[in-house]
Amino acid sequence: MSLSPSRNLLVMNVQISISLVSTIILCRWLFPDIVRADFAVAALPVAVLHMFRFIGATVVMPGQLDAGISHKAKVQIAVGDLLVSLTEVLLTFAILEGFSETTVRTLAWIFVITCLIDMSVIQRFFIKEQFWNKKMGVVWLFQVLLSAPMVLGEVFVLYRLVTG
Repeated sequence: MSLSPSRNLLVMNVQISISLVSTIILCRWLFPDIVRADFAVAALPVAVLHMFRFIGATVVMPGQLDAGISHKAKVQIAVGDLLVSLTEVLLTFAILEGFSETTVRTLAWIFVITCLIDMSVIQRFFIKEQFWNKKMGVVWLFQVLLSAPMVLGEVFVLYRLVTG
């Protein structure tokens, strides 16, 4: 049974919403003191979760995404995920090596801004090329399943950066 593009988009949004709510519940249960924790302690789980962003680079591999998705979109997604991965590696390294609070916060700003730019680029292509009506590879599915916790984490780090 084939779903229409609008029904596919509805199903995807329901899945992402459930993932987001589940992530919020898990975070509140597993990390109840994270809002009060030192910035580096609070940002580390988010940075570690983003270690999986390199998987997004696999979209340029043949067969991972529908051939109907433009090469330009695939390259933009791969480059964006690579840049986020690099900023995540720098942030994680700085946290684990005990860099100064100022350095960690600066790297966190770079990380969050890179994440937000990447998300806007992905959404532009996602809507323009109607990804919800395309065939996706299994690796891409893993990336989509992680998107809600990743976005929640990015928002959390941004919140901590703004509120001090």
